[in-house]
Amino acid sequence: MMAARAAVWNARWALLYSLGGWTALGGMMHYSYRSAGAGAENENHPPPEDSVSREVVVTDTPIGLKITTVTTYNKDFVSPATRLLRSVKSFFDPTDSPPSEK
Repeated sequence: MMAARAAVWNARWALLYSLGGWTALGGMMHYSYRSAGAGAENENHPPPEDSVSREVVVTDTPIGLKITTVTTYNKDFVSPATRLLRSVKSFFDPTDSPPSEK
């Protein structure tokens, strides 16, 4: 009987720990997303035109419709994964120079 009760308690605590871990991870992601978006441009303050590039693709369908796709790229945006990779790389880099922008 003791082994069965221990297995039940083990399952309960595993569920509790996983719920707490995912909650903490989700909170960190939400906080980093909100803090990154605090200074983001909006409709009232658009980004300067030299930092934005647009790509327009017009596709004709067989039934005669035209589909226009506009893709906007912000040249100043660096993804979080790239920032993490650069910081790890700069940690192991023997020079004191900042990581490259390539």
